[in-house]
Amino acid sequence: MANRKTVSLVLAVLLAVMLISCSAVFEAGISGKVVTDEGTGKVAVPDVNVFAYTDKGLRDSDFTKFSEGSITRPTEGAGYVATSLTNANGEFVVNKIVWESKKSEFGKTADVNKLYLIFYHEDYVPAKTDATIISGSTNQSNVYVTLEGSKDYTTVNVTVYDVATGRAMTQPCTMEYKVGEGEDWDSVTVTGNATIGLSFAKETTPDVTFKLTSPGANWKMSDSTGKVIAQFVEEDVKEGTLSVRLYMKSYEFTLPGFHGTVQVGGAPLVTNETIPANGNDGIQVWLEYFDHSDGTYKPFTETKEVEYRTESEQVTATTGIYFNHGLFSGVGNNGYSVLINENNVYKNAIDWEAYADGKTASMQLKLVFGAAGEEAFTYTIPSGSAQFNVVIP
Repeated sequence: MANRKTVSLVLAVLLAVMLISCSAVFEAGISGKVVTDEGTGKVAVPDVNVFAYTDKGLRDSDFTKFSEGSITRPTEGAGYVATSLTNANGEFVVNKIVWESKKSEFGKTADVNKLYLIFYHEDYVPAKTDATIISGSTNQSNVYVTLEGSKDYTTVNVTVYDVATGRAMTQPCTMEYKVGEGEDWDSVTVTGNATIGLSFAKETTPDVTFKLTSPGANWKMSDSTGKVIAQFVEEDVKEGTLSVRLYMKSYEFTLPGFHGTVQVGGAPLVTNETIPANGNDGIQVWLEYFDHSDGTYKPFTETKEVEYRTESEQVTATTGIYFNHGLFSGVGNNGYSVLINENNVYKNAIDWEAYADGKTASMQLKLVFGAAGEEAFTYTIPSGSAQFNVVIP
């Protein structure tokens, strides 16, 4: 009799343990839509991160961190279960959320559970909501959330000018820009004009910093006076539309073509006789520059090696044929190009330090007239002129 009581007691305990430990696993999905107020109606918000939790405490803790800006992804833990992203229509779906229950709402066939959601997008204020899901269901369109924008926007119309000419640049350059004190720069290629969009936190007026560089090394950013600068700051940018003027200055130059006449020892420049040549013709002409490193004049090699010489020009008129003598033209660029920049052989032709503070670069040049075995005659070129009538005693 005692044995039967013992067996009955054991069976009762085993049955109780089985009943206590018996549980079921359930799964469900949830979907919804995210919008924002814009103008006169609701507008879908794409690319919103939807984070799903089964632990309300973890969700609320993370939501505080999202709102403070200290995190952009959930804290990993047992209570964070799934993520999704809204599509172009602002719709999202979180599939196959799985949970285990020992006290399911409808026994082993179905259960009801709570989800705790966070909605995060860098351009909107984070939002949260709670949702009830039923196992075995997609719980379609169960969530509808309206986000509040966290950013203001401005459109910036940028024009990049050649500071020397006052006209828009025709050469491309790279424009980098950033909003506020952050370290992240965006960039765009600009040839004269560009339009960019900026966003920044609401109720702020940040500074926007611009930097210009050229694909080569022969353009530098400057201010409107021609002074070289590393960057330009547009202060206190507000929502709306803004125009910005930026400047570049060339650090590479080519010689112009100098032209004119030379008269030697009183030989006539013009004659009414048919004389094809006189003492003004056949004189070699070249250019020399003042070298700022040692204070001497040195020839532009190209202009000397070409061995250009003055010549005559035949003119036919009603009164007959006559000649102009002692003509020269294109000295500096006649069939060749003389480049001057900070890195080449003629770098000392320009005072670059002075140029960094102004719009234009100046060179001290001389026209030199002479020939092998003869004493050369130099003519100092006036600033800003390319035509000369030179008289050699």
